[in-house]
Amino acid sequence: MDNSKAKAQAFLSRLMQNPTMNGFSALQREDQLMQFFAINGQKLKPTLTSDQFFPGASWQDIYKLMTQTLFEMTNQEIRPQILSEINDRISYSFVSFLKLPAPPESMKRQLMAIMDKLLATPQGRQELTGPLNAIRSGILKKYIMFAYERQKYIHFELSKVQRLRMSQNEVYNYIKTSLLIKPLAFLFQPGGPGQNQVHALTPNYAEQITRQLAKLIPDMPDEVIRSSINSCVSFQDHNKLEATARLTAIFASRCAAMKEGMKIDRGAASSDQSWFNIARRNHKFYGYDFDMLTELYNISAENGW
Repeated sequence: MDNSKAKAQAFLSRLMQNPTMNGFSALQREDQLMQFFAINGQKLKPTLTSDQFFPGASWQDIYKLMTQTLFEMTNQEIRPQILSEINDRISYSFVSFLKLPAPPESMKRQLMAIMDKLLATPQGRQELTGPLNAIRSGILKKYIMFAYERQKYIHFELSKVQRLRMSQNEVYNYIKTSLLIKPLAFLFQPGGPGQNQVHALTPNYAEQITRQLAKLIPDMPDEVIRSSINSCVSFQDHNKLEATARLTAIFASRCAAMKEGMKIDRGAASSDQSWFNIARRNHKFYGYDFDMLTELYNISAENGW
């Protein structure tokens, strides 16, 4: 490692140890630090151009070095997590319930290859934050479990409307897969990466992305890819969206800014309750399923989540 990279790592490591970073995931810390450098560039410039750090370097070069080093440090933490999910932690047994042959091992390599393309883009990394938090935090699993115990709206939409005649564990793994694939829509947006956010795709354009993505992950069932990309379509524009797509959209958004380990004041609503309640009030704007949010809100209230 060259001396400049080592200095950048040491500086970033000290910033990451700030108590304000507690509870943030690796990608959230990365985003916080990116904002920190963007806002405080002029204040940091005298320190980082001093003899102690990078004398004679331009702020543009320093910013580029810090960004690249930060991405590498984050990747060291999250890439093994993604690889573990794809190769070991996700059970693809749900595919047999779709009356399709089990995906071959090549599918895992195909999926990881395109995930690496996503990680190579700053905006793509931001799009991955919510889905990865939803998977690693365990929030998705506990809500799916209680939805199946209650056997109300969410269970009906999954089992009767979408006709996923499978166990709650298979449904959980189906949605986990959908969450991982969802941010890949970013790579196919009009104008290419960096032009737009992955929100409110039209149903027709979502279908185009599904077909394009299917060419890169040909061993992944089309149904799963379609559910993932349809999570970027507003339920207000397409009320026939798969239940898995609607849940993927909700949990990806819920977990984008979620901070783990937050203490709740006595008598105050939990963070989940607050988020689901606010999302209900704004469901039309964000394209969520109001009834799905209401059940998730009730589950969070019943369990104090």
